[in-house]
Amino acid sequence: MKISIIIPARNEAKLIADTLRSIQKQSYKGDYEILVVDNGSTDATAEIARSCGVRVVSANDHKSVFYARQVGADATDGDIIIQADADTLYPENWLQKIADKLEAHPEAVAVGGRFLYREKFIWSFIELTVRDVLNKISAAWFGRPFLVSGATFAFRREAFNKVGGYKNIPYSADQHGITTRFRKLGKVLYDSKIYCLTSARSVRQPMFVLLMAVIDNLSRLMLDFSLNLATPKPKTAGPTLRKRMALSITAMLALFIAFSAYGYFSPTSPVFGKVYFKGSPDNKVVALTFDDGPNGIYSMQVLDILKEYNVKATFFLIGSNVELYPDIAKRILAEGYVISNHSNTHDANHALSAQGSRDLEDAQETIYKVTGVLPHLYRPPHGKKTPWELDCVNENRLIEITWSVSANDQSEPDANLEQTVQTFADKIVNKTTSGSIILLHDGYGTEHNNKNSDRSLTVKALPLIIEQLLAKGYRFVTVPALFSVPAYNEAR
Repeated sequence: MKISIIIPARNEAKLIADTLRSIQKQSYKGDYEILVVDNGSTDATAEIARSCGVRVVSANDHKSVFYARQVGADATDGDIIIQADADTLYPENWLQKIADKLEAHPEAVAVGGRFLYREKFIWSFIELTVRDVLNKISAAWFGRPFLVSGATFAFRREAFNKVGGYKNIPYSADQHGITTRFRKLGKVLYDSKIYCLTSARSVRQPMFVLLMAVIDNLSRLMLDFSLNLATPKPKTAGPTLRKRMALSITAMLALFIAFSAYGYFSPTSPVFGKVYFKGSPDNKVVALTFDDGPNGIYSMQVLDILKEYNVKATFFLIGSNVELYPDIAKRILAEGYVISNHSNTHDANHALSAQGSRDLEDAQETIYKVTGVLPHLYRPPHGKKTPWELDCVNENRLIEITWSVSANDQSEPDANLEQTVQTFADKIVNKTTSGSIILLHDGYGTEHNNKNSDRSLTVKALPLIIEQLLAKGYRFVTVPALFSVPAYNEAR
């Protein structure tokens, strides 16, 4: 069995040498060839490919990756054809896994794998996980993956010739289109262990542009998927498959929505990127944090208590509140506590847009003007997170901090305050373990001098919390000390 690996390329001089070297280092001992199809490059792509010892053919009539793949397939004679990309790295066992999979499943006409990104960025985890889950569900129910990767897809030449190759496929010819044709002949397998590492350059675009592209592609994919679903007995099996299709799409969308909601609402979720919410359990230390300040007398009282017990703490300040109470912000810094960013407006849903996510930059500017420091820590209002916001966090050299211990420290009207204080303190203490980040509030968003902003409960409970945790042997540290990170960034 001979394998032909087809790599279309146009102006890939920067990356193609690494790609070719990774394929030439394969552990597979069988017969295989590498063909680069130069699709009208104006740089040294073809020369570099030849210098790597591979055959190069030209495909200049049309600037199209699908056309280039077809030219490459016509120029080779392998029993198995594999699609590869010129900006991708292939593990040493990649080719062996493909050969083993097709040999173990002679009834299958093709096998698709998955890609991972060579570069790390915030929201890649959710995209790659959703793609993998969708493909596994679709392969199990319909005998074909839902989202084939053009960078790692192998098929039998006999099947390729029977379906007419990539010719006259109107949409996604080397991925969804060719897979739809193959499914008419037999199963298209999916194996997540067959993976490659591809460049993320195509997705390095504004988030809004990417979302529009995702919505457009998913709509077209689902429409084409439902229209082209073929079975050996369409008259008898059609209704059942249509029902399966509807259920599958519903399940896929529900999974995507649930996954995104978990990432957005859960303070500890890592769906969109790294979040710090608890330190190491090895040392018996905890971190007290206070949100929504400065807030007049309540922030002052909290500072007095911390000073009395000689306890360290971290304050996540709202930019607009810092403007209102600049002296309190300066006192927090002067007494050795850490100032951190808690947005500028405390709008819980500001991060739902790329523009709204810049709110944290306004807070950085305000805090710097008043105190002379640029926080390194950021806590989103209510712990809600989005990919846009975490992108902005990274751009501003911040890290995202949430919490592992909290309770409702809002005073209830007409409640027995003393009993409520004890109950609240007990809840916090009972939940606390080594490495915990404790969430308390010395303010209420941007409200002041009303019932909502009354933090008497926090002020009265704080000494009880401190005394009980000290009695249990805990030591209080700031959040930067908990994670061994700087408290502040240097001004650019």
